[in-house]
Amino acid sequence: MRNNNKFKQTGFFKKKLRKKIQNKRNSLPVLDRKKRSKIIAEKFFSTVYYNDSNNILIYYPFRSEIDVTIIIRQALKNKKNIILPGVYNRKLKLFYINNLKKQLEMGAYGIMEPITGLCRAAKISDIDLVIVPGLVFDKNLNRLGYGGGFYDRLLPLIPAGVKKIAPCFDIQVVESIPVSEHDIKVDLLITDTNIYHP
Repeated sequence: MRNNNKFKQTGFFKKKLRKKIQNKRNSLPVLDRKKRSKIIAEKFFSTVYYNDSNNILIYYPFRSEIDVTIIIRQALKNKKNIILPGVYNRKLKLFYINNLKKQLEMGAYGIMEPITGLCRAAKISDIDLVIVPGLVFDKNLNRLGYGGGFYDRLLPLIPAGVKKIAPCFDIQVVESIPVSEHDIKVDLLITDTNIYHP
């Protein structure tokens, strides 16, 4: 019973924290978000992980998230392969994309996703760098997503040694997040004011 209460309390805290950070992020002016997104992208491009990568799993930005299309466009110019996920039957499927305008459509959750008929399927084993989305992060590199659990199920399947990098605004970083045994940390957290290492 005690464990059940603890689980409920943790769930309540996570829900409250998600709402608080989401409101903070939503309140950032659009131009400010764009400016901060560029700063974060530049820091990411200067990492050895980006320079050494070929096949990058990334996500398409949603609502007030950092604009990672800056990263996608530059990576394509640098002849990197971009892999984007789509939600099909409550599971993430992965596809290579090389044209943001022609190969994407609005998915079930209001997020732009690969059009399956226009994109080549990607395998988990292809990936050599992951850009991880998230709503809240802490200074110990723990991550709190949106509650759907898609990346909680995907990240354990990523090949060992593949780096997981999370770009986010500094207002999304807190001192600590309640974590479970199965939660997977990121390897690097890049914000507009800081870079957090293990």
